[in-house]
Amino acid sequence: MCYERRNTRKSRTTANDRWVRAQELDTTRANLHYHFKNKESLAIEVTKRYGARYCDQFAAMREAFKGNFVGFFEAVDGFFWEQPDGDDNAKVNACICLVSDPELPVAIGNISRGHYQNIQNTIKGVIQDAIDNKEIRADINAQREAIRAHVIMMGIGTSGQHLLNIKQAKEQLGGLLVDWANSLK
Repeated sequence: MCYERRNTRKSRTTANDRWVRAQELDTTRANLHYHFKNKESLAIEVTKRYGARYCDQFAAMREAFKGNFVGFFEAVDGFFWEQPDGDDNAKVNACICLVSDPELPVAIGNISRGHYQNIQNTIKGVIQDAIDNKEIRADINAQREAIRAHVIMMGIGTSGQHLLNIKQAKEQLGGLLVDWANSLK
């Protein structure tokens, strides 16, 4: 979840700022005030929904690729490079939340850590399924490899933000996760 530091600090928000945010969300300022008592409550709801969407997508990919360990990680790798508008010149959109930031509201940090753990558990399940189905070596520690895979994924997202565009990021970073998956055979 992206959460900008300016949202965690008490700051003066003008009526015009609230109206611009409401327009960006395709709603009215009054509707925002009705549903959310403050910026933090809005950020909490966005964090919940954003994380749940990705957790659900990973769970769906796990089901879709049962019995195809490498295929699962090919799908995850492709997930990094999808752009809704098909614009290869876009930047990689990776939202990395530093949950150790002392200014991050506790609730948002807890929700973010929960989503992180949920995705890691899905990855661990995929790895354990592959061990049980003899798709990968039996001597593999599923927990350790789930951590390794998740670190690779986080690294791809973070590194991709520093490259010029998604095309360049894909050229340099695409396939790293699949290489790791193939190394477990």
